Amino acid sequence: MPATTTSPVPARGAVTRAPAELRLVADRAAKALAAAGVPAAGDGVAVAVSGGADSLALLHALRALAGPRGWRLGVVTVDHGLRPGSAADAAFGADHAKALGLPARVRTLAPADLSQHRQAGPEGAARAARYGALWPAADELGCRWLATGHTLDDQAETVLLQLLRGAGPDGLAGMAVRGGRLLRPLLGVRRAETRACCTAIGLEWREDPTNAGDGPLRNRVRQRLLPLLEELRPGATRALARTAALAAEER
Repeated sequence: MPATTTSPVPARGAVTRAPAELRLVADRAAKALAAAGVPAAGDGVAVAVSGGADSLALLHALRALAGPRGWRLGVVTVDHGLRPGSAADAAFGADHAKALGLPARVRTLAPADLSQHRQAGPEGAARAARYGALWPAADELGCRWLATGHTLDDQAETVLLQLLRGAGPDGLAGMAVRGGRLLRPLLGVRRAETRACCTAIGLEWREDPTNAGDGPLRNRVRQRLLPLLEELRPGATRALARTAALAAEER
């Protein structure tokens, strides 16, 4: 069901008055972006919001940071049209942005948007089509940067997938906080911490049911392989993310 706010959301820039869970996410995002040297004062940042906990936590963390740093925020969301409820998820993200006083853009993909990337496979095609829609929407909002809610868990999953593909140092480096105009401020934040952040500020989030299925390989890595590694070696997720950081330094 659509997310609702059940407790006051901290005002923009009110990091010191925010719940500890939001402060943790905002502080780590701030450190990641400071290390990357972006965004500059006056820059626009379009936040990709799916309605999930990761993207909502990112939105509220950047909203708390934006005021003192002079950033302008907007929200962009994409409806892939691949499952029932996707349109409602996209509308929820836009409605939440408007409730916060932020401009928003929703883009709906057509079958042709996906078919032109079919050589990349279903997951790759959806990703390529999504970014193909997000960038023009960010430009329309006058935003130099696009920020996504990829977390430390996503980074660990990426490293495992690259290992399974026999990747070298470039692949093992995983995702970077900054890649061109793309920002990933939450690579130092666990998925459980984004959920705790949303809970602390009274937000319910949308769940994509396809993430719980056994379809794409990433799902199976997330649902089965990574939990098994954590069982065998507690801290495996953080160790894998650290491997990405070390590989990036070597590269």
